Amino acid sequence: MTDIGRPEYPDEQYQIWLTEMAPFLKIGNSLYFAIEKALLIKHKSAIYEKYRLKDWFSEKIDAFQRYPGEVVNSIFYRLILSIDEKVKIGQPVTDEEWRNLRFFAEKHRSCQPFFVSRQEVAQVEPDDISQLLDDLERENDKTDYSHLAEQVKRELDNQQANPNQSA
Repeated sequence: MTDIGRPEYPDEQYQIWLTEMAPFLKIGNSLYFAIEKALLIKHKSAIYEKYRLKDWFSEKIDAFQRYPGEVVNSIFYRLILSIDEKVKIGQPVTDEEWRNLRFFAEKHRSCQPFFVSRQEVAQVEPDDISQLLDDLERENDKTDYSHLAEQVKRELDNQQANPNQSA
């Protein structure tokens, strides 16, 4: 026997530990908390080592920890379907149903491509603004700052809309 240290635990032992930790994992607790509450703290290192292997054991732990989110997702799905049925038959939708629908549209990942508004903000260099002001002032003999501000705004909007064109 040249093996040093304790022998590996069989998968059956990990399954037993998983069963003991499952109630705590299913309510979304951390792995450490589940180990502690299942009174498996003396096996913590072995459990963490097995978890780091990313095999069936870690997949089951991750699935248990996702359980609350999947329940909530299922509930929201059923709520959305009931609202859809009401709309299809022409019944009015309540304010609370609209709030649920709006929340789902804003938060659920399946709705993101349809309802998330993206705004890009272009950064304008101070030198560009200075050059625009100088050019516009040269064009005007008198300095009408309100008129000048409108022209600068139009120029900046044009530059942001067409970044490849130079002034």
